[in-house]
Amino acid sequence: MKASWRAYPDNIGHKDWPGCFRCHDGQHVSTTGATIKANDCNACHIILAQGRGEQLNTLNPAGQKFEHPLEEYDPAFQCTDCHNGGL
Repeated sequence: MKASWRAYPDNIGHKDWPGCFRCHDGQHVSTTGATIKANDCNACHIILAQGRGEQLNTLNPAGQKFEHPLEEYDPAFQCTDCHNGGL
């Protein structure tokens, strides 16, 4: 679709706004019947390091699986289900 934040500046990012997940949410289907989905961080990002303090010194050039900082995180939700840009 060649969409980018330049085409849709109101949806820049994806933590507080739907961004790419407006379409890449598993609910949309392409003309060939393929589901348009990218519901895990590693589909678009290579996470080199994460965490706090000493954890950030553990770099992995091959990338790491995303770990949400809260234990009660449910990967079935989209980021914007909880992070909605409100107060």
